[in-house]
Amino acid sequence: MLTARRLASSALLTLVLALAYAAYVAAATTAGAMPPPPPLEDTPNPSPPPATTVVTHTGSPVWTYVVVALAAAALALASAWMVARFRHAHDRGGAARVQTA
Repeated sequence: MLTARRLASSALLTLVLALAYAAYVAAATTAGAMPPPPPLEDTPNPSPPPATTVVTHTGSPVWTYVVVALAAAALALASAWMVARFRHAHDRGGAARVQTA
């Protein structure tokens, strides 16, 4: 029963961390995709850019992929460390315990 409780708590903690990370990434990508706010009523409108201006968007910069990859690796290592720690804590009890039904 103790092993099941430890596994359930570590799985729940990992799931909560993964969901929190997913919410953070979703909020960050949504905030970056929002259009700029409309100008205030009392400010003059900016002059339009010259006709020769070309704006090209090729997607996200490389550093965003690096940040996401590092966060995923850290999450994987943290969950593996938690599982290993729980297994080690369970094995410290000495000889294997025999459960009777």
